Amino acid sequence: MLYVTTRNSKDAYTAHRALCERRGPDGGLYVPFRRPSFTPDEMGSLLQMPFNACVAALINKMFNTRLTSWDIDFAVGRNPVRLHAMSHRITVGECWHNPEGEIAFLVRKIADRIRVKGYPETIGDWPEIGVRIAVLFGIFGQMHRSGAVRNGQRVDVAVVSGDFSAPMAAWYARSWGLPIGNIVCCCNENSFVWELFHHGELRTGAAASFTALPDADTVVPVSLERLLFGCGGYAETHKYVEALRCGGVYRPNDVILSRIRSGMDISVVSGSRTKSAIMNVWRSHGYLMGPYTALSYTGLLDYRSRAGESGPALILAEKGPAKDMKTVAGAMGIPEEEMRQRIDLL
Repeated sequence: MLYVTTRNSKDAYTAHRALCERRGPDGGLYVPFRRPSFTPDEMGSLLQMPFNACVAALINKMFNTRLTSWDIDFAVGRNPVRLHAMSHRITVGECWHNPEGEIAFLVRKIADRIRVKGYPETIGDWPEIGVRIAVLFGIFGQMHRSGAVRNGQRVDVAVVSGDFSAPMAAWYARSWGLPIGNIVCCCNENSFVWELFHHGELRTGAAASFTALPDADTVVPVSLERLLFGCGGYAETHKYVEALRCGGVYRPNDVILSRIRSGMDISVVSGSRTKSAIMNVWRSHGYLMGPYTALSYTGLLDYRSRAGESGPALILAEKGPAKDMKTVAGAMGIPEEEMRQRIDLL
């Protein structure tokens, strides 16, 4: 697969350059030159593969490699992602079953397997999205094989907005044929993306508030540029970059705004509601969530309430509860040491 950037229509780059550089020479973000396509039979075959084999197949598609399921086993273990079925047709995809307790471990270890000798020991942000795309394909395969969803049935996906890597992974996966319904981007009090979707403007010079969820404390998500490029091409990206350079307000026209909103929803969840969700889910389901998962869970419920939806949904949990021990213990009203003991028993 070849890549271009969001700011230059003239030059194409190799997959390994996109792997090792966070931005292109023009300052743009790497995006695929052409969208990969899968026939219905190919998609069916992918979703029937074991998780690690499916991940390897997608990574090979994106980075022109020859990984096998054994390579993924060696890098991140045989069961790096586990599913937890909750009530109301909600499935949690736990991407944190590794020594570091978060999806960043998967990104780094898989990138190490495909890096070419002689390239810098850095990881671009496209692999962060690429691994998430592959993980989503693997999770959907697990859900289909377990009978959680029917073949071809659309599943809504709820993710933390953050730097917009997770929403864009779902956006690309859907455009490549994965049966994803609505993508629910969940924000904390730093709801600047909500303002773009609902008021048609993004204040690029605004200041973020500091919260207990620093990964969500974002004014201008980095990968939002990819969404704007996908919806409006180079002209829209140029308009957006000009607003960024002067700290101004970015305002897409009605046509572009309609494309941005298509199949994507924004939920804003306060810190107090996030903490309440941790305790409430523990009491009602016996399931312990970290605060980022609780943010996505509450945002998904808000979306369902607004839209009247009740179909199957997936929450992508990128961090385990042990990563935010203090916040989880505070939400549960117990000392951190007791919380640590509870997590060790899970």
